[in-house]
Amino acid sequence: MTFSTSQITTLPLAARPHLLGRTEQLMRVQLFEAQQQGARERTGTQRTGPWSRDTEGRPSGLSAAVVLDNTLARAIRAAAPGRDWIVTTELQLNFSLPFPAEETILDSWASAAAVDSLGGMAQATLEDAEGTAYVHATGWFQGVGPSTSATADQYRRLASLPLGPETEVPLASLMGMHGGTVPDEDADERPSVTDHFQNGPQFAENDELMNPQGAVHGGALTIMSGLAAQQAMPDRTEFDLQSLRVLFLRPAGGPIAARTRVRHAGRSLRIVDVELVAGGAGVGHLAQTKPFVQAAAVFRAAR
Repeated sequence: MTFSTSQITTLPLAARPHLLGRTEQLMRVQLFEAQQQGARERTGTQRTGPWSRDTEGRPSGLSAAVVLDNTLARAIRAAAPGRDWIVTTELQLNFSLPFPAEETILDSWASAAAVDSLGGMAQATLEDAEGTAYVHATGWFQGVGPSTSATADQYRRLASLPLGPETEVPLASLMGMHGGTVPDEDADERPSVTDHFQNGPQFAENDELMNPQGAVHGGALTIMSGLAAQQAMPDRTEFDLQSLRVLFLRPAGGPIAARTRVRHAGRSLRIVDVELVAGGAGVGHLAQTKPFVQAAAVFRAAR
């Protein structure tokens, strides 16, 4: 959904689109201001397209991470107006239905569930026009200081870039994922359950994925975590992502590498742990690198 300048001026305040960052633009997200201090409100939309597809070409609910991360935070800010600058500390996504096909408009309905002196917790659902919910989300947030002027200037500059053909690509390409792919000849094998993390895919440094504080957007980190968990399973085409819980331990930046550990590999249920750490050619042994993010992905047999 897009709005011209003339359309925006005729909309009520709660429905006016918000200035978007580049990450939101890449995922075709629109954001609206929450107005009712904790009530359940429609504060964002997402349009599905090629950018909603995983490495196997399937529509993926992972692409909802950006709009949900944003709208959950907006619910907290509406309930506690003095907290303009907050960061995500935990994001839980539950995928109740296969994600819809391209050119579907989905609405995020969010509300604050708890607010305190540190931040708060909010809940949201991502629904189509008929009210069918595809993703259920919960997020925890904490207050932080404002971004620097230099970071804000770069954020605005990147937000002014056009959406060219190079952005009409699947999630892995938008996230700059490379490496860590299971060979085709292993596609029918179960993953090996391990006690230790194994090296997974890497993600190229990309300033377009940063938030106003100059760190990688929490929604982008969530997408990276889910993609890395999928790559840990040779037979991933036979499984759908059921849920993904992501803990944000510290700000992430630069090239990012994933390490994965399969904790359970049953016939109908899989559990994969993921950590995102500093990547790049000179990173050394990943097992000794302090993580930015810890995540747990649960998969169920494909529907």
